[in-house]
Amino acid sequence: MVKRQTSPSRFRRGLAAIADWCRLNRHEPLSSQHHTLCQKLTGHFAYYGVTGNSVALSRFRWHVIRIWRRWLSRSHRHGAIPWGRFTRLLGRYPLPPPIAIHSVCRPAANP
Repeated sequence: MVKRQTSPSRFRRGLAAIADWCRLNRHEPLSSQHHTLCQKLTGHFAYYGVTGNSVALSRFRWHVIRIWRRWLSRSHRHGAIPWGRFTRLLGRYPLPPPIAIHSVCRPAANP
């Protein structure tokens, strides 16, 4: 079986784009930020979500969570948001789970 993985340069480029977006939109309402981040993550998972790439998808989601927390902490006047509080925020505004949408095995099953 061929192992498929997101290219490291594309991975970093995607995270840099998310970080830039979070920096520019950190003062928007949380519901608006959440909606757009969900769209961005869903699009990333749709494009890179092939069989064998689930580890990279999970890593991408984890780094997006860290980036979002960092930029929300920058907009907060009392300093960094503690992880416990941010976890509660993620409970209210959950980000989509990483799902491999495209299967490389499916074409072989249906010739």
